[in-house]
Amino acid sequence: MPNEIKTKKTFGTATIDHFSPSKEDEWPKAINITLSFEEAMRLHLGLGQLLGKLNGYNRATKAGRESAVNLCLYTQGHRVTINEGRVRKKAGGVE
Repeated sequence: MPNEIKTKKTFGTATIDHFSPSKEDEWPKAINITLSFEEAMRLHLGLGQLLGKLNGYNRATKAGRESAVNLCLYTQGHRVTINEGRVRKKAGGVE
């Protein structure tokens, strides 16, 4: 069989304009993330590509049901990356 075709591990990044409120010693429970229109479009495109890949998985299998989107937020660098992830196992229906 020919060599396997490599697939993406990450589906893009977007630059964050600013967080609100500003970073303090401890982050509040909720943080507003502001993106420019262009960066929001990049985020949208990356999410669409990853969701298209996840949609190809067989959801009748355990691995297919556990597939997820992982957004990694870098507060120091004002970046967010879009990656494939897995949901965590829930103990007793509560995480």
